[in-house]
Amino acid sequence: QALRRTPPSHTARAFASCPLETSDTAILRASGTCVANSPSFHRLSIMASKVSALLAEFVGTYVLVFTVGCNALSQSPAVWAPTSIACALMVMIYALGPVSGGHFNPAVSLAIGLADKFGGACSGWDMVLAYMLAQIAGGSAAGFSYCAVFHAELALGPQAPFGWWEAMVVEVLYTAMLVFVVLSVAASKRMNPGGRPSPVCALAVGCVVVAGGHGAGPISGAAFNPAVACGIDISSFGYAKGWPQCVAYTVWQVWGSIVAVLLFKLTRPEDDLSESQLAIYQPSLATKLASEFLGTFALVLSVGLNILGKSAATAWSAAATLMCMVCALGDVSGAHFNPAVTLAVVLSKKGGCSLRDGFLYVVFQLTAGVLAGVCYCGLCNKQSIALGPQAGSSDNAAYFIEFVFTFVLAFVVLATACVKGNSSPLLRSYYVALAIGSCVTAGGFAGGDVSGGVLNPAVAFGLAVPDVALSGGRMFYCVLYSLFQLLAGASASLMFIGTHASEHAAKPARSAPLFVPSPDHGY
Repeated sequence: QALRRTPPSHTARAFASCPLETSDTAILRASGTCVANSPSFHRLSIMASKVSALLAEFVGTYVLVFTVGCNALSQSPAVWAPTSIACALMVMIYALGPVSGGHFNPAVSLAIGLADKFGGACSGWDMVLAYMLAQIAGGSAAGFSYCAVFHAELALGPQAPFGWWEAMVVEVLYTAMLVFVVLSVAASKRMNPGGRPSPVCALAVGCVVVAGGHGAGPISGAAFNPAVACGIDISSFGYAKGWPQCVAYTVWQVWGSIVAVLLFKLTRPEDDLSESQLAIYQPSLATKLASEFLGTFALVLSVGLNILGKSAATAWSAAATLMCMVCALGDVSGAHFNPAVTLAVVLSKKGGCSLRDGFLYVVFQLTAGVLAGVCYCGLCNKQSIALGPQAGSSDNAAYFIEFVFTFVLAFVVLATACVKGNSSPLLRSYYVALAIGSCVTAGGFAGGDVSGGVLNPAVAFGLAVPDVALSGGRMFYCVLYSLFQLLAGASASLMFIGTHASEHAAKPARSAPLFVPSPDHGY
């Protein structure tokens, strides 16, 4: 009876911890009163659940690292290798998340422990350590497996011509991004109301791997995971080179994990509130601005690293970055990350963004874009990117491409994220992030060879300002691109008003809420 009265938030902590209490409750209920009241039976069932969770972490990490090794040693096309790894991680989270939480990464387990998100029978630092050991064991076993299959080894370390400090920076940044997305999507109270798991966690985490694999892969190899680093290094006997390369990578990834926890606390202050306070919580303007800064910085950094790394999948990597950050921060600030989108939201009077807030959004987005530009230029030996029409394309063609696809992006944001009839950001976030990211994929590949597929004044400034400072470039195309993008945002708001007239109609009074919470479905 006591277990039946346990609140859902205590029986299911989603991705962040293994939901042992839920399964234990079912076992105890089915086993009869006498057995259920037996302390020895309860201890045995808890122990069995812990073993299941550790086995799940071993298996999931094994599959992830084995996929990494097979892609590298089989010389899989670089445009698809990160997606292959992301898919392996995603399906393992879907398959084993209900058992262990689906961490498959010691940096993730460490962050969840630091954020106090381990719950149920898996609580305690002894289980955090056990998770890490199971993950490293799974990664090491996978390393020996792919070495046996291909009769070859992988080398862990910075990729030529980059050095250790560049590898360190990207490993810290993208590990922080990965862990931050996990905490925001899978461990925050607002994204997991009542302890019900968010449906977007696997998609969001997979998108981080796509973004970082293309952006940081040419610099550090894109590990972002001590189990991956140890699996590669131990199986290749990296310690024979004088010292284990995985030690440095692990230290950097631990730093990234700590940074992610701090950013999570910055953007999710409501996680320390009681349930009654959480029900009326609204993010402050400072929290929203921090959210816009982080999302825009991640987007522009990925774009710049992809372009300078001569990636064939820049649009896909940028779209993946946008998708995961929309999943992570959509319920905080609206996840605009784009001045043209902010303008569209303000003019449409949808999305709860006032003129003053919109102005500050734009300031923080542009600042984040420029700082991200400084970061990727510093990582790539002070190389910069010239903004403008691509070879063989006219200025007018480039402007028209920027207008059309920025219009598509802004209109889709309004039509999916700002419409009535959705009672919770959780229900919207699954397809909203996918829809918004798909706009970038469409526009980036369709118009990339004409205009560069920028579609965002913050990206334009992030490319142009460092080029002006380092290579004597001009702001001419940055200004014109931004004007056409802002015009597209304004046009999208007008079109939205025309196509969604009911969204601006007076809302009739109702005697009862349209959506009634359900213990099974949540809404």
